[in-house]
Amino acid sequence: MNINIESPSALRRKVTIAVEPDEIRRELDKAYNELRRGVVMRGFRPGRAPRNLLERFFGDQVRTDVVQRLVKEYTDRALEENNLKPIVEPEIVTEESKLPETLKFSAVFDLRPEVVVKDYQNLSVPQEKIEVTDKDIDDTVQNLRERQARLKKVEGRTIVEVGDVVVASVEGYEDGKPVPDSKFESRLMEVSPKSLAHGLEEVLTGAEIGQEVRKTRTYPVEYTEKDLAGKTVEWRATVKDIYSKELPVLDDDFAKDQGDCQNLADLRDKIGAELRRHRQAESDARIKQGLLDIVLERNPIEVPESLAMRERRAMESELANTLRSAGMPEEQIAERIKENEEEFAKRASKRAHSALILEAIAGQESIATTDDELAERIGALVRSAGGRNRERVQDFYSHEENREALRTSIRREKALDSLFERATGSTQQPEAR
Repeated sequence: MNINIESPSALRRKVTIAVEPDEIRRELDKAYNELRRGVVMRGFRPGRAPRNLLERFFGDQVRTDVVQRLVKEYTDRALEENNLKPIVEPEIVTEESKLPETLKFSAVFDLRPEVVVKDYQNLSVPQEKIEVTDKDIDDTVQNLRERQARLKKVEGRTIVEVGDVVVASVEGYEDGKPVPDSKFESRLMEVSPKSLAHGLEEVLTGAEIGQEVRKTRTYPVEYTEKDLAGKTVEWRATVKDIYSKELPVLDDDFAKDQGDCQNLADLRDKIGAELRRHRQAESDARIKQGLLDIVLERNPIEVPESLAMRERRAMESELANTLRSAGMPEEQIAERIKENEEEFAKRASKRAHSALILEAIAGQESIATTDDELAERIGALVRSAGGRNRERVQDFYSHEENREALRTSIRREKALDSLFERATGSTQQPEAR
């Protein structure tokens, strides 16, 4: 094979490979011989099908398979012979492909930068004071009651009041034309500003069962919902039924129904402890991010383009899956991702920078992920997946490359924990799973 190596930047490499025709022919012959042994064609004994018929019926697939095998084999060989270690899988670009005469392709990738982290050992920050008030506990108890409320159909009243739960159909119009994605048919809604967006609680309040109500609202240009921003919308709503919420009585029996509680005082104690644990975790996360930001600022590096792109694609995929699960059409998902391109690029570069710095710290501090830690984390992920997803998670981590990625992630977490422990003088306790 003929190899040409270019260096567009300090980290980026482009390796162009031209495979000799004799090598291509040998690989094609091998592929057709393997195919002949396994294929059954009418009129021919097993293993006797002529090459021209195999090429006629299976040629496209054979050529595709041969190209894939040759690309992987020669890319791996070129990288090993030239001691090149891509930080992520190379991007393959086929430049010429006319088998068996020609196969020329390029592998574009970035090298892992040599990173030595400085000025990270003498950081010091105070821990935040965590407080949980009686009101915090009262609010949580009330939320528990709200979630377990029963609905009772209202008799003798046909006008909607704040706090009611209604079955209603709602749609927004601008200049007499429906606003995209504003229509709700026979939707169960609680008439309160906490539960309804876009001021719909004001639209529904005072509505009468069976009578369409129309109310107009104007939204500022900077409004978060793009389809409503800067528009004057006429909301048309029809209420079909009105319900009131009946909350469970707040007593010891209610506490026992929440699980592993003997009485109301026990429930409040458990809620208080959980709130403190949650707020402590949030506080620790803020401190860790602050510490990491300081280290990043003190250790600027050239972030490999391919690593930043991988992080960006991961963020785009996360957003797309979230929007898709909420029922957003693919066209709108693509628009939303495009709107966030600049923000994604900025965040992706920082995530890639953070990963490189934390991995370097882990190396400098001899931090490793043990097999037991890896097995424990995989077990936790499988248990939390639940149901049918458990088999999918188990299968995912049956592959070595996925286990290795998780091992690296745990190592980074431990490196960040070490920064936190030094800076705060505390010791991180593993989360209960």
